[in-house]
Amino acid sequence: MAFVRPIPATFWPMRLALAVLVPLAFVLPIRSEAGPHSKRHLKHFAPDAVELGWKYFQKGDYDTALRRFQMAIRHDPDFAPAYFGAAYVCSAQGKLDDAVKYYRETLKADMLYVYTYANLGYALLQQGKFPEAVQMLDKALELDPSCGVAHLTYANYYAYKEDWKDAEQSANKALKYGQKLDPELREMLEKHGVKIAEN
Repeated sequence: MAFVRPIPATFWPMRLALAVLVPLAFVLPIRSEAGPHSKRHLKHFAPDAVELGWKYFQKGDYDTALRRFQMAIRHDPDFAPAYFGAAYVCSAQGKLDDAVKYYRETLKADMLYVYTYANLGYALLQQGKFPEAVQMLDKALELDPSCGVAHLTYANYYAYKEDWKDAEQSANKALKYGQKLDPELREMLEKHGVKIAEN
């Protein structure tokens, strides 16, 4: 016959005390002061996460880059560069709905970043939302008339509309301000007699 140890007399009162204390831990309010892992203390990690995101993007690892930008957003929901990075990755992946959403969030955090307007305009143009795309491009050029990205996007827009005169003007401004023409766009413009200035 196996020996069975007797249950100590303190067992049941301890078990009852645990049964009361454990649920209390879930119901009591969490302390309001910021601890070392609160969002306020994590904000300073957002710029590092964004920097890592761009490094992964440059290596062509878009999924990891997007996760880093999203991590930065979680660390600091008001950090515009994190939203911009996420939007840029989504644009590169062809996820235009997500790109537009992130560009709009960027504008909520920082309304003066010219490339947000230019890139949002390009994403909207790709979605066929021409009136809003033009508004965004106009805003970009209002903030910075030398925004090559906005001029390049306008060149694409005018080529789509077969407005070759304005396409020529926009393409040449884009080149002037450091942009490169996509070979397909260049071929289309040249086919229609558009004179491209060599940079």
